Amino acid sequence: MTETRDPLSRAETGDLGRFSKLEASLVQTEVEQRPNSRAQNDIDRHAEATDLNVNELDFNFNLGAQDYPLDDLRSLQQVFDAVQFHQHLDNSSNFSLGTNVECLNVDSRGAEWHALTEHGMDVFLKHMASKHSPPSPGKSAPGRRLLAFFVPLVPIDGTSFGARAMMTQGNALQLMKTLQVNPLFLLNLIGRPDYWAPKSHWESDSDGKLTACDLFCQHPRWNLHVQGSPLSVYVRHDIIRNLTTYVISHKEGDTSINTLKSLLNIAMNTANVSNKPAVLMDDPFDIHVILSTLSLEASKHHVKRFQRFMWVQINKVNDHLAGLEASDRSRLGDLTKQLQIVSQNADSHIANADVAIFTATAIRNAHFRLISALPESSPYIHQRVEDSIAYVISSMEKQKTWFLNYKQRKDSTMSLVYNLVTQQDAANNIQIARSMKADSTSMTAIAVLTMAFLPGTFTATVVDAGILGNAVRERSWFIWLVVTLPLTLAVMFCWWVYQKAKEPKMKRMPEKSTSEEVEAVAEAKVMSSLRRRSAFSSFSFRGGIGRG
Repeated sequence: MTETRDPLSRAETGDLGRFSKLEASLVQTEVEQRPNSRAQNDIDRHAEATDLNVNELDFNFNLGAQDYPLDDLRSLQQVFDAVQFHQHLDNSSNFSLGTNVECLNVDSRGAEWHALTEHGMDVFLKHMASKHSPPSPGKSAPGRRLLAFFVPLVPIDGTSFGARAMMTQGNALQLMKTLQVNPLFLLNLIGRPDYWAPKSHWESDSDGKLTACDLFCQHPRWNLHVQGSPLSVYVRHDIIRNLTTYVISHKEGDTSINTLKSLLNIAMNTANVSNKPAVLMDDPFDIHVILSTLSLEASKHHVKRFQRFMWVQINKVNDHLAGLEASDRSRLGDLTKQLQIVSQNADSHIANADVAIFTATAIRNAHFRLISALPESSPYIHQRVEDSIAYVISSMEKQKTWFLNYKQRKDSTMSLVYNLVTQQDAANNIQIARSMKADSTSMTAIAVLTMAFLPGTFTATVVDAGILGNAVRERSWFIWLVVTLPLTLAVMFCWWVYQKAKEPKMKRMPEKSTSEEVEAVAEAKVMSSLRRRSAFSSFSFRGGIGRG
């Protein structure tokens, strides 16, 4: 019985009869392992010395049961949160020597603003802790309350994220512990700039009933020309303590925060006394949604500015096509730079739109999950919040669609500018060819004149030098004529023979493809291509999607 062997096994033993030449060459080729594949210690040749010993998780793990939130540890997930929290809390540069925080305090009796210093915040938080401690069994829950803390950030070096919170280190820890703020929000509180995903946390009792939830996120910065600390918002709604807490960190003079404060003041001044608590407190996500709406409104100014800049550049390209502007290379080069700026700004705004969509979607999902668990719920207020956040999401998605369209227009315009430069180079080459042809004709005329006069000049010089004797000099005119005419004819004959020898090579070109016709055809191709580009531009930028 003949043993059936696998082709690869035959290849290993040298039996390559069943393989094609290509397969056989592949099987016979020895593939060496990379050094890193064998030893697992290979170092990239471009690595720096500092890259060899990098501790990506350089944290202080010296924590105890007295450290927040380990003093009430309920989950293993809280441990790393505590490590990150104390890593930045222990950096005193992240906090100022004094506290300068505004707080909005809303309860059933009304609403008021507090300007809190270090001592004032200590007293205020102790008072809130006594007022809104978890109720004992058999006792009713405390009355509803909303607290909104506005923490300014100032840029400074030597901090974790280049900003310092305008509150003391002790007040920050007291705020987190008293109001049970998610410890991870401390990173956003001190100005973390990296737009990480929104994070939520849900707490339930032993029966699975929701007792509290929180959500924190960052809103995008639409002004690409001025940076600053991001707008970070934290909300916690404690059903047991009947307390809604907002902690908002922002750069000084943030337009969204100034507008939010103005809106809150209008609501406080216009709502009637009996309805004021419901207006300000019935939906825990009201402020979150308002800030998302303000972010959308703020984006419109910067989007419109981007649109104007983009259309200025596209109109310049159209003017070049229409012949309204001279298509010199320097202007086209400047257009290329401006279109690159358009591309970079479009990418940044697309990223901002994505951040806004992620944030608004997280708010909507958390809001939908929370309202079903609220013991007292106002369908009207909750529906208004739901409608507002849905509008923000839809608007941002549409805005992102427009930016993707703008980027495509930029790409087609950039390609058109490149073709204009290429065609201008072709036109310049044609002009150079014409100039060279004219120069070649002049050189031919000079060569003919040289061939006509140089033999006579040479003969006259020899005869006049006297090297042939006096007898020759006496008959110089006759001697010069006898020598010059044959010599000139001989030179002209040699030139004619040379030209005839070149004719077979020239005849390889089509008989009708003279140099003038070649130039005319090349020039016609350039003009035809320009006309096609002009028609394409008119269709793309006028017949396509509107300018918005």
